[in-house]
Amino acid sequence: MWLSLPVELQRQCLQSLDVETLRSFRLVNKSVSTLATQTLFGTVRLYHSEQGVDLLDEEEDENTEKEIPESVQKYDNILEDNSLRPLVRTVIFHTIDPNNTDEDDYDQSESDLNKSYKISLKNVSRFPHLREVKLVFSRQCAVDDETTAWTKDVAETVCFRTDVLNALLKGLCVDKKYSMPHFDTLTIQNLQDHTSDLVYDSLNFAPVLRKLKKLNLCIATESDDAAPENDINEPGCHKMFNSDLCSRWLAPLQGQLTHLSLYATQCFWGFWPFCDLRTVHFPHLQSLSLGNWTIAHEWQIEWILSHGATVEELLLDDCPIITAAYLEEEQVAKHFPGLEPLYVSERGWKIFIKELNLRWHHIFPRFRTGLPKLRHFAIGHGDWDEQNMFEERYELAPRLIHDRYHIFDNGIGPSQWVGGGGHWVLSHARNADEKGRRGHALNTGERQHTTYYFPTCDEEDREALVELLGVVEGRAGAKV
Repeated sequence: MWLSLPVELQRQCLQSLDVETLRSFRLVNKSVSTLATQTLFGTVRLYHSEQGVDLLDEEEDENTEKEIPESVQKYDNILEDNSLRPLVRTVIFHTIDPNNTDEDDYDQSESDLNKSYKISLKNVSRFPHLREVKLVFSRQCAVDDETTAWTKDVAETVCFRTDVLNALLKGLCVDKKYSMPHFDTLTIQNLQDHTSDLVYDSLNFAPVLRKLKKLNLCIATESDDAAPENDINEPGCHKMFNSDLCSRWLAPLQGQLTHLSLYATQCFWGFWPFCDLRTVHFPHLQSLSLGNWTIAHEWQIEWILSHGATVEELLLDDCPIITAAYLEEEQVAKHFPGLEPLYVSERGWKIFIKELNLRWHHIFPRFRTGLPKLRHFAIGHGDWDEQNMFEERYELAPRLIHDRYHIFDNGIGPSQWVGGGGHWVLSHARNADEKGRRGHALNTGERQHTTYYFPTCDEEDREALVELLGVVEGRAGAKV
């Protein structure tokens, strides 16, 4: 039965197996062994840890030199093996100690970049058939604050991350001896919002970008543990989304990018921190994945539709529409210049309120007609609780979640975002009217609050989504 399957189907089956089963498959016969070996060594993981983790989960080799972390030693063994080296298609570099099971433990000692790990980063170009490099940082990040006496302690400082990125960029920007003709995909998980200009201005950053057709970024933002309501105002957060993301990462790739994934690890982005994607356009874009992206304007939908000639895949993971917002002057200037304050206090404090009428049943029909090549669409909520949403983004199942509409309230904490889901109603039932509509009270003046209700358009949204999915699935079936 197995041998009668097409080779490509056999390969797909093997890719779903765990390491131990793959090892067993190598013992079946020669033809199966070849495919199993290719799959087993197709992806190599390297960990930054003195203890190390078995690269392929093998038992510890007693002859391993103790001064070299075990993960690095096994990486080097594959690199020096003429039969295994050409099999590697993906290399995943982890900077996190795999023995640290609690990434949110803030009391962590500062990491120093291991010399052997750094050499391994620079040697990545020696895999001749390499297609993708993934770099996985810690979620916890911070910037030294010279204005205060207190700085959040994190293991991976800006300096550490800069050293890692520059070592990797140097490894990917190679001479003719190691040309890496197939390399076209860069994935960075937990890229710090405050990425040093020493990375962007390095000799290797631009040349590496020129190789890429696929870019996947999951951006980590600093959190203020004592006052989480301040997270949204961290300078690094605005530096990345309001400036660096488009100017440093996306603009240079406009003429070549076919796949783009943009996620934020913890914060919502797009509305605030503000990110204007209209400054970039990708004429060859086929796949777009957005996570924690917030929608407030028609132009955001029009930006997606501007790629209608090429886009075949669109994934929206935890991307709510904003229906009402309580804003400060800086936010008004970015989004609604000219908006008059609803109220001005005796002290001159201005209250801005903006209601928004965009709904999902307005958007889904536009996707249906404006993205004629769309063959895969999903909207929903990935595994954010376990922080697997980015890695599992292509497995996102299309569904209408309760929190698909949000209210932005700049006057509350620990989060300025209020979702319309049922769990929220239970703790704020006083804001439900006689029709059961869920609502949230915004400050509209001194000691005055007005309740703004979440949309009650479940049926309209559901019908529009079903119609969109029917068309998309029909196209996918026709393609097959």
